[in-house]
Amino acid sequence: MKIIKFFLLLIPVMTFAFSINAQESKTDKVQEIKSQKIAFFTDKIGLTPAEAQVFWPIYNDYWAKKNKIIADRKEKMTYFADNSDNMSNDVMIQYADQYIRYEMELAELLDEYHKKFKKILPINKVMKIYLADYEFKTYLLKKIRESGKVDKKE
Repeated sequence: MKIIKFFLLLIPVMTFAFSINAQESKTDKVQEIKSQKIAFFTDKIGLTPAEAQVFWPIYNDYWAKKNKIIADRKEKMTYFADNSDNMSNDVMIQYADQYIRYEMELAELLDEYHKKFKKILPINKVMKIYLADYEFKTYLLKKIRESGKVDKKE
């Protein structure tokens, strides 16, 4: 009986430990990606230390706002995808209109921060921000694809 109690207590403890380890691992990965992004952008844009000090808070604020819009859009679109069979035409129109509003919010956000970037950086470096954004996504996708491949020599 003591063995059963021991295992009944051990299972939640182990589950909790694995959960914490998984969260720490995810946090480590996020931090690693952020570090890679900072190095990648600093190199691609050619930021001086003074420019970087001003740029990163503004850029991080931009992405925090952008990620909020994207998360809201994803939540709405996921709900729509899961429930569209039971929606009236009027409700579908509301979802379609909301999707367009999200896209407009993203465009307005980019316009707002484009103006901010132009105030702190020369235009050639502002354009390099947009290129670096695109190139970093490509870089990450490539890394993800490569990490999923199995070396056939093993």
